[in-house]
Amino acid sequence: MKKGGATPFLWSLQGVVALVFTLIVLAISGSLIGFNHSQLKDLTIQDAEDDFRRITINVRGEVAGGLRLVGSVLDTMSLTVDPDLPLERLAGILTSILKDVDRTLPAVMGVFVGRGDGSHVVVQSLKDSKPPEIGGVPEGAVYAFMLVEPSPSGQMATWIYADADGREMKRMPPQPTDFDPRRRPWYYPSLNSDAPYMTAPYRFANVPEAGITLARRARQQTDAVFGIDMTLATIDLYLDRLRFPPELELVIFDKDGTLIAHPRGDAYRSIQLANQENRLLKVTDLDDTVLSRMYAAFQRLSGDKTQSTSFDVHDEQYFGRTEQVGEGVNDFYISLAIPYEAMMGPANQIQFSLLVISTASVLVALVIVWLASRYLAAPLRVAAEDIRRVMRFEFGHAQRPQSRIVEIRELARALDTLELALSNFMRYVPIDLVRGIIGRRFSSELGGVRQPITVLFTDVAGFTPIAEALEPEAVMAKTSRYFSEIGQELVRSGATIDKYIGDSIMAFWNAPEPREDHVALACLGALRATRRLERLNAEFIAEGGLPMHTRFGVHTGEAVVGNVGSVDRMNYTALGHTVNLASRIEKLSKRYGTTLLVSEAVKNAAGDGFILRFIDRVVPEGAHESIGIYELLGTTVGDEPELRPHPDRLDTLEDWKAALEAYEGGDWRGAADRLRDLVEAAPDDRLFRIYLGRSEAAQQSDEAPAGDLRSS
Repeated sequence: MKKGGATPFLWSLQGVVALVFTLIVLAISGSLIGFNHSQLKDLTIQDAEDDFRRITINVRGEVAGGLRLVGSVLDTMSLTVDPDLPLERLAGILTSILKDVDRTLPAVMGVFVGRGDGSHVVVQSLKDSKPPEIGGVPEGAVYAFMLVEPSPSGQMATWIYADADGREMKRMPPQPTDFDPRRRPWYYPSLNSDAPYMTAPYRFANVPEAGITLARRARQQTDAVFGIDMTLATIDLYLDRLRFPPELELVIFDKDGTLIAHPRGDAYRSIQLANQENRLLKVTDLDDTVLSRMYAAFQRLSGDKTQSTSFDVHDEQYFGRTEQVGEGVNDFYISLAIPYEAMMGPANQIQFSLLVISTASVLVALVIVWLASRYLAAPLRVAAEDIRRVMRFEFGHAQRPQSRIVEIRELARALDTLELALSNFMRYVPIDLVRGIIGRRFSSELGGVRQPITVLFTDVAGFTPIAEALEPEAVMAKTSRYFSEIGQELVRSGATIDKYIGDSIMAFWNAPEPREDHVALACLGALRATRRLERLNAEFIAEGGLPMHTRFGVHTGEAVVGNVGSVDRMNYTALGHTVNLASRIEKLSKRYGTTLLVSEAVKNAAGDGFILRFIDRVVPEGAHESIGIYELLGTTVGDEPELRPHPDRLDTLEDWKAALEAYEGGDWRGAADRLRDLVEAAPDDRLFRIYLGRSEAAQQSDEAPAGDLRSS
């Protein structure tokens, strides 16, 4: 590192790395000596057991307290309420009781009286759910009464809606029901008991809820039973409030493993299996490995009421505890479990307190490392992205900030030089060739290989008058604009532009990148170029200039493709008869007044979807055999409607085929008649006039003309 004069202070990358790592080693080695926390595990387990004990006491108080309150209400009802009262009067009394109980125990859902003659009255709160058979609930309805009375035709149920004060709002007509209090699980056990009877958890008959029922025999009548329905949903909510941290699992089940309560108990009790079998699920029915392991730990209690245990779930160790709820609910058990990692939270806090001094020194080192790494990484990330961008041949970037690191500054200069060289290189050499050379797929040695290619030549008709009418600078600008428009369409279609020759273009397909559909791509590229040129010529005319009408020629066949030239200067090009023939086909457009001529080989290889018009069979200059030539009118391939044939060409295509058939059959008169109609319909189409002249000449001499289809 050095500093002097106006030279900015520069850092050596090696010096920065050495300094950073020295500081880290000194800070860590001086701060973390003697650290030991072997006592924290025992302390953590003790804290967890204390927390579990507290939660168990809270749950026991919530469940047992609610049951005691309900038992007291039942005792009062059985002593003070006459069960022989008319059902509607009983409904009013039960409404007052439900309203008072609901203030202190939201778990209570309904209060009922069942009698030995099969009659039954239940007052149910509508705050959480409603019986499915009662239909729409009027606005303001708080309670629903179900009055069940026996009749000669069976049990009949009447539903009544009531407001918050128990006043009737709407009454539904009596309807048959299969509900009979004497068949409910609480009726006969209550009659045979002197104390309140609690059912096991079950799914209620008239609402889509699960819960328990506490029932007691009436003191004033031996065959009447008072009861209160309690849902399990409020216990679920209570467990959810006690669930802290979130990793803590709590579940209440009975001795048979039936799920009583869980923070997600409502979802568990309504899964498909429970609905299908109309029952409450057991813990073992749930697709929850943690809950299953908790129940398995309970089964290993061997008669003990309380036990701490540990188990593994998916390679994660859990600490748990299972304890009987008790206090009148001896069949219920609460089980808790928490991952060891979550349980170690308090221990981590103690560890943090013990390591404050050591952490402070480490933080200083981390700040230094962070600042240094940020200073180093920012320009390196920019350089790495620039390299990736250049390798994707995406040139141009925002101004980079100057780094004080010598190596990074040198790297930035090298990247700028590389980008400039490569971008300029691609202006002179086809892009695919550059990609191949950089990707080591192509050789830069002299020589070539024989392979099939499709070649295109273009030439501007009447370019000399256009050039003479303009200044040299304007000619250069107009020609560059012309080449840019056509070249974009050719490259977009996969062409390799070999060279610009004056006002002409030579391009080919299937090299250097091979393409099986190179003939079709060449046809598409030529069509796109002609359509693009039509728009460009319209702009030239609007600007007051002359249009640049261009002729195209396309041929496909084998050629030698490779590097031609000398060891110090070479050109990637194609050579051979195929190339020469493509150039000759382009020149034939002048004779026939066409824009885009292709050879018969192109027609046969292009595939379906291209619309062509037969032109002639000719022996091009330099060739020994005649070939068929066609005018490419357009295509129906793809979703480019602008590439479809021009209507004037398409309208005369069928008539031209008929005239050509007559001409080839030697029917000179018929051919001449059809061609006269075509000339009249399309006077600018030179092809019709050429064939009309041949037909008339043959008709006069009654023999084939010298330049007919078979010899021209």
